Amino acid sequence: MGTVGCTWYDNQTTFFNTYYNMNRIRREVLNDFEYQDENNRKRPRVLVPAIDSLGLKSEAPKNTTYQFLKALAIDRSKLAPMSQKVDSILIKGSKVVGLHPKSEYVQPSLYLMAEAYFFRSEWVPSQQKCLELIERYQDGDYSPDAHLLLAKVYLMQRKISQGKQALSKAVDVAWYKDRYDILSEAYRIQAEISIEDGEIDKAVNPYKQALVMTDDSEQRSRWLVDIGSIYYRIGNYKLAEKNFAEALDEAPDALAEFESKLYMAASVARQDRVDEASAMFAELEDNKIFTEWASFIQAERIALDRLRTDNPNDKTLLAREKFADTSFVGRPELMAQSFQKGMSLYKRGDYQEAMKYFAKAKLVRTPVYDVANKYFTLLKQWDEEQRKVLQADLFLRIDTTRKDSILRMRASSMYAIGRIHEQLDAPDSALTYYQGAYEITPTESELAGRYLYSRARMLRERDPEVADSLFEYIADTWPRSEYAKEASVNLGYTTDATIDDASELYKSGTSFRQIRDYSYASQQYMAIVQKFPSSDYAPKALYAMGWMFERDRQMNDSALHYYGQLLEKYPRSTYAKEIRPSVEYALAKINGVEVNDSTLLKNLDDDLLKRAKQGEQDVLQQLMDRNRDALQVSGPNMNLPSIPGITPNGGSVNDLLQGQIRDATGKVMGSDSTKVPVPPPLPKP
Repeated sequence: MGTVGCTWYDNQTTFFNTYYNMNRIRREVLNDFEYQDENNRKRPRVLVPAIDSLGLKSEAPKNTTYQFLKALAIDRSKLAPMSQKVDSILIKGSKVVGLHPKSEYVQPSLYLMAEAYFFRSEWVPSQQKCLELIERYQDGDYSPDAHLLLAKVYLMQRKISQGKQALSKAVDVAWYKDRYDILSEAYRIQAEISIEDGEIDKAVNPYKQALVMTDDSEQRSRWLVDIGSIYYRIGNYKLAEKNFAEALDEAPDALAEFESKLYMAASVARQDRVDEASAMFAELEDNKIFTEWASFIQAERIALDRLRTDNPNDKTLLAREKFADTSFVGRPELMAQSFQKGMSLYKRGDYQEAMKYFAKAKLVRTPVYDVANKYFTLLKQWDEEQRKVLQADLFLRIDTTRKDSILRMRASSMYAIGRIHEQLDAPDSALTYYQGAYEITPTESELAGRYLYSRARMLRERDPEVADSLFEYIADTWPRSEYAKEASVNLGYTTDATIDDASELYKSGTSFRQIRDYSYASQQYMAIVQKFPSSDYAPKALYAMGWMFERDRQMNDSALHYYGQLLEKYPRSTYAKEIRPSVEYALAKINGVEVNDSTLLKNLDDDLLKRAKQGEQDVLQQLMDRNRDALQVSGPNMNLPSIPGITPNGGSVNDLLQGQIRDATGKVMGSDSTKVPVPPPLPKP
């Protein structure tokens, strides 16, 4: 009985003094971040048809970063005002773990700490807490949550293989614990990975298997909506309509019912059954249950009107857009429609108008945010370079004495426009601008070789004979240029056994970096890592990649990614030893952590527990502790005078002060002492 009584008392004091406030603060943080899990989602999803087929070519080579992961990270602007509350979760959690190790609140505290680190984008500490929870409580109530969070942490660190394994494990544990919310989120992440990998069957198969394994009609309806959403996003509207209809045959809640009816009508509209879709939208509008989601219906009404006419300036369409913009300001579903309008204008070649809608679409985080931002950025660059070309033409008419320098500037702008068109997946336009840049550049200039090489590179697959002839011309005309070396490689001339391929690739990448052709520089550096991972040039190439993105391109996230690969793959290399302190310092700066020696290797719990205990001291005690050295009045080779009345019991002034410090207690309960009437049972996750 004594043991049971002690455990009960420990649980009560832990809950009242610490965990209650910890969980309360966590709810406030989630509400401020608008961080919704599937189980607590209150609004319909924003679905954009065929968005996943709009991938843009990035300047850097494609790596294992998935676009959907960006939505999982908390933006720094949102984190900043809540940083103190997130810190409070960590401090209170450390108190539970350190001071009440046998309490039943240790398990949920470990999870809330892991989640708090995740909010701060501190992946290593978050991973550490997840693994600690899983090891100590394999069958615990929070085990499914920890497995899923661990999978996210691995994915955010670009550890894709480990992330997929953790996702699979999370699914197994969630089935065992009957956690449908964890299952839904894990399936959704698996689906996003498969969609971006272009493996659509793999995206829907887990849902189909899950439908066979459960008789819960409400949950079946949610998963059928998820399947329909996947088909809708990839443009398979017939299968989308089928699955949305099947979801309605189950027992959907209000949210699943609305999503099914809304996007089933949208699927019907995109199958050229416009009048039928219009009637379905009207039925949704008449249903008072769905009044709070009227903005979603208006958004799809805009899409319907756009399908009725080929004219983007149709008066009916413009009137509905204006009504929606004024009635539902800043709604994500309307921003998604702005993106679709921008895409229709872009495909018509109206870049100026398209830019306006892309700018509007990137104001709010939606499924189209990243793509809209890329199109806007590229079209803005296109507009600026076009202006430079027009200015150059004007200067040529005014001042013929500077013709050569003006033509160089014009060629540079035309080459930049070609690069933009290449990223916009418009190869014909890119080839035209590359050719135009080459034609106005003197043959004796190596820049002419650069422009011609870009054209030859794009023709390799389309017209290999023409490409080979261009490569031969480049190799003969500019034999000492880097483009001549690359042309020779494409022609298969570099067969000399004495050539160190890794060395040549590194020199090539460095040369491309120096002329700011970062795309090709990235390809050359990464080719070393992939083809010659055991060579001395592999860590050097990763170091060069990180340096290039950090110093030349000011893309610190990408720089940290490649520095991280260097530390992970070649931890004992000279380059890893050189960059490790800087990477740790950068990560600490990003997360607002003060760094002395090593952030990642210190004991996180001890540090947090120390901060937690400081919170239990009064102001005088904290002041004394922090200034203990300053209160030491004795010094080397220094005799203090004996002042009558100051030390009535004898001894020095220093002894008196130190005795006062030792006698100071003044410990009071801090904010953790907030009481609630009755402790509820251990909350389920």
